[in-house]
Formats: sequence, C-alpha cells, structure tokens
Amino acid sequence: MASTEIEEIGSFSISSSKFNWKIKNFSEFTTMYTYSDVFTAGSFKWRACIYPKGMGKVYDHLSLYLVPVDLTKSVNTEYCFAITSQTDRNNKVRKEQKQKFLEETTRGWGWTSFMPLSELHDPSKGYIVDDTCVISIEVTCWTMKEEDSSDDGVKESGDPHKVPEAKRSKTIENSQ
Repeated sequence: MASTEIEEIGSFSISSSKFNWKIKNFSEFTTMYTYSDVFTAGSFKWRACIYPKGMGKVYDHLSLYLVPVDLTKSVNTEYCFAITSQTDRNNKVRKEQKQKFLEETTRGWGWTSFMPLSELHDPSKGYIVDDTCVISIEVTCWTMKEEDSSDDGVKESGDPHKVPEAKRSKTIENSQ
C-alpha cells in the first residue's frame, strides 16, 4: 500500500510517499538481492532494494537501499526505512537520510549495515513473523519549479535545507 502527498510552496514542488513492503517467505531468499515493486513520490519513481544477507564485505547485517527508476532530472530527497516488530510496535529500527539523486542515475543510496541479522532473525524481537518481514519506506522529494512554463515545470533544486516547512494537503492512496 502506498500513499502520496503533493504540495507546492513558493518556488518548490514537494511530494511525499509512504510505502509498506511486505516480504513473504523471507528465509527462502536464494538471490543476493531483490527489489520492491515500483512506487512514486510526485512524478518520481522509486523502488527499494534489499540484500537479506548483507552486501559486499558486510554479511552480518541487513542492507537496504532506495533506488531511482527512470530518473530524468535531479531531485533532492529525504527518506527513511523502518522495520517495526510485528509483536511489539514499540520495538523498531528506523534510519533516515538526505540525498541528492542526479539525473539519469540508477545508483541506490542507503545502508550497508541497516541492522544486525542476529537481531532481525531473533524470534523474540518479532521483526519476522510467519516468515514475513514488513519494511516501511517514506520518501520526500523536492524540486524547484521552472519560471518558464514551456517545459514540465520543475528543475534541479538548490540546498535541501532551505526548503520551507509545508503542510501537505493532498493525499492520493494507491494499492501496491
């Protein structure tokens, strides 16, 4: 399930999306990595990538990344991944990051050491129940609107820390 919020503030276009990725048969992964379904934040497409047994020289942690899909312009993002215990909602691993994804990149950004595999697979923690793990992903994108309306209305934005706070007023629900 994904939901998207869109708001325009001054010269910025800001969009947010929340996506829950339910991974069944988690213990049966035979591939090194896998991707989520594609979800959107505004006009940008994304997917999550998981390395369930770690990546590179890190084989004792879960690795998670946000990956752009068909990126045609640069975009500033703030995103977070969270894995919440299915047996105790107060038990959660959550990490967030800001990143500028450059036009036409296919490179993902995230965490090689998101959480220890020993903690993820510990039955008493409840992160995996009935061989199912749920990963929550939130992505906020912002771009600067073009003054010339002859193109698609957005261009590369400036410093992401200068984006004004916005109350997002439009929510679109999509089932994924």
